[in-house]
Amino acid sequence: MSQQIGEFPERIDVFPLPDLVPAGYRPAAVLFIDVLRATTTVTAALAAGAEKVIPVMEPDQALQMKRLLEKSDPAKKGSLLLGGERKGVRIEGFDLGNSPADYTPERVAGKTILFSTTNGTRAILTFERNSGQNSERGEGELPRRGGPSLRQSAPPLPAAPRTRSFLGSFLSARALAGRLRAFPTLGIVCAGTDLHYTEEDILLAGLLVSRLLRPWETGGESRPRPLLNVQAETAKYLWESFLESVTPETLEKRLYEKLLASRGGENLRRIHLTEDIRDAARLDTLETVPEYTFGTIAPAAEPGSAPGKES
Repeated sequence: MSQQIGEFPERIDVFPLPDLVPAGYRPAAVLFIDVLRATTTVTAALAAGAEKVIPVMEPDQALQMKRLLEKSDPAKKGSLLLGGERKGVRIEGFDLGNSPADYTPERVAGKTILFSTTNGTRAILTFERNSGQNSERGEGELPRRGGPSLRQSAPPLPAAPRTRSFLGSFLSARALAGRLRAFPTLGIVCAGTDLHYTEEDILLAGLLVSRLLRPWETGGESRPRPLLNVQAETAKYLWESFLESVTPETLEKRLYEKLLASRGGENLRRIHLTEDIRDAARLDTLETVPEYTFGTIAPAAEPGSAPGKES
């Protein structure tokens, strides 16, 4: 199986939690999903003109990194912002929380954001560690975690170059599907909430799997249908079942209601952040595709170019 750019997917795996990803798993591309709210917020920040986002595991590491970066280069003062949350609310001493609406062009254009969240940034950094790709890390820092492993076994993938890593949201779902169909093997990693599955992440995974398989479902593709793991088939079924209950006119409203009732939505409702849920449910409104490369997140490179270069 070739790992070159420019092919339709031959295999798609969905993992409902980061700890379910097999150790050493190295697809051609991986997509991280934390709909409520980290990957949605990062997408909004880059679309608003932020230069880059640096995911950091813990808040104190973000504070320390900001001090070190400003000390090493005084010109960075004023261009670095701290963003993130714990228990859903903005971290004390941070400039921004984890609400997409916080990241306006007036606040973030041209800025670098040091970003730490409960679930989303942890999913990215955990995958990087477990896939063996953290030997070339950039500015971020990745502490190791102990505890039992929930990882599943999976058929091995052929040797691959460094995995291209993207961040997903409903906001940029159309652009994501267009980007991800260029890779022969794809892993979709859902962040979950507090180590539990979350319906909103699995719904987005299902939407993307459904769109990627559309050429086969409509009879327009003669090549073999991509192989899906059980979770990918389940996610696709959940999304398509949801679609059967809506019309084009009611889709976004019903998606908002679906997210509102999810585990992540319940957490946000308790702290009166329902507008964040509404913002996260806006479908296909942005073309920005965030890409994580060597410790930073920036607008994705073109499919045929080296990662890390803005498109």
